[in-house]
Amino acid sequence: MSAKAKQTRTYQLQYHATINPDTEQAEVQISLPDAKLVNSIDFRLDENFHSNVQGNGELELKDGRAIWQPPEKNARLSYTVELNHERSPGEYDSIYQKDFAIFRGDDLIPPAKVRTKLGAHSKATLTFELPQHWNSVNSGWPKKDDRHFIIDNPERRFDRPTGWFIAGKLGTRRERLNGTHIAVSAPQNMGVKRMDLVSFILMNWPQFRELVGELPPKILIVSAPDPLWRGGLSGPNSLFFHADRPMVSENGTSTLLHELFHTITGITDKGNDDWIVEGLAEYYAIEILYRSGGLSEKRRERVFNWLADWSKDITKLRGRSSTRQQTARAVILLEALAQEINEKTKGEKSLDDLTRALIKEKHIDLAMIKDIVEDLIGTPADTLDSPLLK
Repeated sequence: MSAKAKQTRTYQLQYHATINPDTEQAEVQISLPDAKLVNSIDFRLDENFHSNVQGNGELELKDGRAIWQPPEKNARLSYTVELNHERSPGEYDSIYQKDFAIFRGDDLIPPAKVRTKLGAHSKATLTFELPQHWNSVNSGWPKKDDRHFIIDNPERRFDRPTGWFIAGKLGTRRERLNGTHIAVSAPQNMGVKRMDLVSFILMNWPQFRELVGELPPKILIVSAPDPLWRGGLSGPNSLFFHADRPMVSENGTSTLLHELFHTITGITDKGNDDWIVEGLAEYYAIEILYRSGGLSEKRRERVFNWLADWSKDITKLRGRSSTRQQTARAVILLEALAQEINEKTKGEKSLDDLTRALIKEKHIDLAMIKDIVEDLIGTPADTLDSPLLK
């Protein structure tokens, strides 16, 4: 295909979000200056976030979906997004405050099924209009300029700005680590220890690099105090970490490293094996801290003993969503698997080799894990024949 022909297979997709301080909402407009390559876009709406959907061309709203057939020229779809959302009573995972807002791009632009001409893909940008007294907006996406982001996901033909966003009167600390731009961003004057977070990540970064190899070009860590949800939540290119959450808990585990593992690896399960996704994140939150010198060998042993005791009543790991105790039991199983791989290969292979293979696959299940481990050690793994995985 000629360069000119390739160029005609790309359509411009422009997202524009205005944060309205009067309504505490975002007013979003999606524009396609030339939509000849797009047949239809079927958005999956969430009644907790999206309302007042309008568009030119043909628009059908039914069963929580907005099915849009845009006109060939100057296509526009608009809707309103709620910025306040409680994850649990009194704790928010999306919020508007006087001087800042924290939200996810996944909610700003809902998931969509897109029908296009053969081979067509988008070239997307996202532009923000902020309240007058706000000075900045940050995300894990590269910036075109202060309030414009380039949204380019090579794995998708329809680019969406997924991951965490923070806007307002912000303070941000930045470092560049082996080609990765790390940013820690939080509202000003709210007691967030940005440099503590940066320093902790710097100390553990070499171990992440050794485990994963190629790291993403940019990662944003968003932090804020109450009434934000008191935990950590990962996303593409970014994560949220509550300002009062310890980087290392008294039991020796690390929510920050756990969520950073999710963000860096992008591993997900196919629907029934969340135990391995969460188990790996928790296992490496401990292991990376140990390899970095943050845990002694005796302390590491105590952490595993504590997890084993806490999860001793767990009899089943597989399922759609892993509980905290199931995740703890998964860590114990992974430690046994690590020992089996090491023993059967005389130290030539390790759990790291399995993890790297899973990172390449991204979307995983138990059968895949068994196949990869069998390739590593030459026989089926006894550990993966556990009653916990039936």
